[in-house]
Amino acid sequence: MANTANDNKSFKEYGPGEVVIKEGKLAEHLYVLMSGKLEVTVKGVKIAEISDKGSFVGEIASLLRCRRIATVSAAAPSKLMVIGNITRHFEENPAAALGIAQTLASRIMEMNDKLVTYQKEVENWIQLGKDAIRSQDLTPVREALEEMQKLLLEGKSG
Repeated sequence: MANTANDNKSFKEYGPGEVVIKEGKLAEHLYVLMSGKLEVTVKGVKIAEISDKGSFVGEIASLLRCRRIATVSAAAPSKLMVIGNITRHFEENPAAALGIAQTLASRIMEMNDKLVTYQKEVENWIQLGKDAIRSQDLTPVREALEEMQKLLLEGKSG
């Protein structure tokens, strides 16, 4: 029997806490969020939540045919479209290729903003440390370390 466009995709539902994509595993499918909310973690650190209908999930490893770079779990009951052959899907749905390009471009812009913010924070902390050495008052350094620890803990939990 000949394959139809629908043979390349299916739908799967996930309950809260269920893993959709496991970091380090070889990519087999591309996912599209139909409903629900997903949580993305890298090495156990939460880096994003995805709740916009139509969002691509697992696109990097699917496009590069490599191992998954993050774990994606359902944060709420979620329904995803599972695409088996990404090349065929984009040949049959050229608009989807544009959509994934826009998704990747948006994520790069967000990452660039975060990197600039983090770089500025690190530069501020370095200057704070230099000033503390000059003045021999370690109170600002202690406060900065407590702030860093708080930010890291917030990043791990939520």
